[in-house]
Amino acid sequence: MIYKKGFIKKELPKVKRKEWYHQRFDACPNFLYLIGEAELVREKRKFSGGEYTSHIVIFDDDRGDWYIDEADNKRITDIFIKLAKNKSKKHIGLDVEKKWDKDKLSFINLCKRIDKIDVANLSGEKLEALYQELVNTYQKWVTMSSIIDGFALGSDRFVQEELVKFLNNKKIAKGQGEIFSTLTAPIDASFINQAEISLLKIALNVEKGRKLKKEFVKNSAKKIISILNEYPKTKKFLEKHQKNYFWSNNNYFLNKTLTVEDFIGQIKEMFRYKVDIKAEIKRILDTPKQNKIKKQKLSQRLSLPVFLRNLLEISETFTHFQDERKKYTFWATHYSSIILQEIGKRFGYTLTEMKYLLNCEVIDLFDKNKQHVTCARARDRRKYCILYHRGKEYEILTGNQARKFQHVLFNKEIKKDINDFRGLSASNGKVKGSVKILKSATEVNKIEKGDILVAVMTRPDYISAMKRASAIVTNEGGITCHAAIVSRELGIPCIIGTKIATDILNDGDLVEVNANHGVVKILKRK
Repeated sequence: MIYKKGFIKKELPKVKRKEWYHQRFDACPNFLYLIGEAELVREKRKFSGGEYTSHIVIFDDDRGDWYIDEADNKRITDIFIKLAKNKSKKHIGLDVEKKWDKDKLSFINLCKRIDKIDVANLSGEKLEALYQELVNTYQKWVTMSSIIDGFALGSDRFVQEELVKFLNNKKIAKGQGEIFSTLTAPIDASFINQAEISLLKIALNVEKGRKLKKEFVKNSAKKIISILNEYPKTKKFLEKHQKNYFWSNNNYFLNKTLTVEDFIGQIKEMFRYKVDIKAEIKRILDTPKQNKIKKQKLSQRLSLPVFLRNLLEISETFTHFQDERKKYTFWATHYSSIILQEIGKRFGYTLTEMKYLLNCEVIDLFDKNKQHVTCARARDRRKYCILYHRGKEYEILTGNQARKFQHVLFNKEIKKDINDFRGLSASNGKVKGSVKILKSATEVNKIEKGDILVAVMTRPDYISAMKRASAIVTNEGGITCHAAIVSRELGIPCIIGTKIATDILNDGDLVEVNANHGVVKILKRK
């Protein structure tokens, strides 16, 4: 990446003409832009035109508003529509995913190697080389992000429209929403579900030993750790779970190594809320299996054409592919943090300040002849900054300059005096409830049982809130998005792609979410 002063001002007329797809994450420039930079890479595996051309990201106090050119999403979706129309093509999505298998394995092996390295004992040269190797290896794996996101964000309405056309031709008018939901449901357990099953099985083991369960209920997590010496089998299970899932609460900003004590706390919460552990294990294990059975039966009954079958296969495979990316994104956050913290110590930066440097700026720290981003500048970026990246060139602006461009680009007047709005049904159902808007994973405790969770989009770190919600409504998202997948797993209504939900609604508004028809109706303003 090449820093270019005045780049945003020069590009502004062109940028203003574009339509941008908006996503929001808990994020910092370093972690988020490891993927952002990789998405702009051109390579044969992505097909011709499978890369993104530009990004805009606005960072504000550890949150990132990420904007993608809609023309890129359409171009990438068109690549797969063309492939899907080829009747001789089968397993298109699976064939694409396999192209990155070696790179995924290389990243996994590198992370395992870093586990055995004491970075504090590395020379400056070796520390720089290790960081560069991590960046290169991870980015080689996540170059596929542009085709996953491009298809997911650009194909949802197209797939729905094609299915509706097919059903109308067959004179099937009833239950079209349910048919769409069934045919696009995930058939693979997500990594979040795998982690939950692992912990639920440990909780079930604790529950069976009545004496141990009493200890869990009455004692603190810290106290339980010492008590577990008397229960070596349970202790071993917990230690194995911690080793496998210590990274599972990470995101594009937070690097938290979960401990055995943290997981004991989660089991205590299960007992506190009287979770039916056996039933929950059965539900999570059965959902993907049932989805697969229902999907196969429905597909056969409808005699879907090859074109639609191919599109649904791509969507199904990319749902799994996307989940794999999320998992290893959390790994990247963990292992990058280990190295960034050590580099920061040597150059006088805190880890948080290091997170606000791009990877090329981190490498520049090792070169005395290059100008470095100061700690103060990094802190300014954390308060508010805008990053624009096209091709190999980028610029970051902070403070008032950044706010000025943000206002010009994205401050659109939205009418608030509307009573209902629409989106795409991701999971059927109809409920009423009180709105709670989530802007960050740090706000998940706002959601109480029965609330309607409203967000720009959801992420794996929203999962605890999603379990308490009675419905989910998002501004953005496609048929393979996180909200769509989890809502189906939980069996709660979900409407995605409304574009305006977080702008129209306020905390405390009473709404009806009718996901059978993709409508959110405002019943009472707070």
